[in-house]
Amino acid sequence: MINIDLPADLNLEDDEGRNVARLADAVSPDAVSPGTVLVAGTSRAWCAIIPAGLIPAMAPGPRSAPGT
Repeated sequence: MINIDLPADLNLEDDEGRNVARLADAVSPDAVSPGTVLVAGTSRAWCAIIPAGLIPAMAPGPRSAPGT
């Protein structure tokens, strides 16, 4: 099972096609700073992200969780 640091809808994008998420929704928002690597999404579709500033969060394409 993957531990999600930032619950997010990976289909939500800004005008430039970048995934966005609210860092306030992070499991531990106080531990998040620019450059921190987080796992965002859901247990069925997730990706590793590196917050660029506070928002938006830059993300490579979504990955499927192992065993799903």
